[in-house]
Amino acid sequence: MSTPEHTMPLPPDALPSDGRVSDGRVSDAPPSPAVPSDRAEALRPQVAALVSRSTDRLIGVRELLDSTEPLAALGVSSLSLLRLVDAVEETYGVFVDLGDRTFHTEDLRGLTERLIRLGAEATP
Repeated sequence: MSTPEHTMPLPPDALPSDGRVSDGRVSDAPPSPAVPSDRAEALRPQVAALVSRSTDRLIGVRELLDSTEPLAALGVSSLSLLRLVDAVEETYGVFVDLGDRTFHTEDLRGLTERLIRLGAEATP
């Protein structure tokens, strides 16, 4: 008996980063609400700076802003992700769940939009 395509388990590196995943299966639920682009554009450079600092500046802010690759593909290590989560929580006062597997596969834009949904605001 075959399993319908929409319920087949996905490998971790193929999971979408739009919040539609539960237990490794793609959900039919609609994606998370859209984040206003002006808020995302204001916050994205600040998040890029935090990511860069968390990697000891091995990945530059410009490289992060220009890329659509997942952070891990750019070289953000698990230690850097821990540093990043600490910096994000301290800077923006939001809780980031490291148990959420999509956190590890997002690009800068996806991470920024996630932080906005969690309540992060750009600082002056």
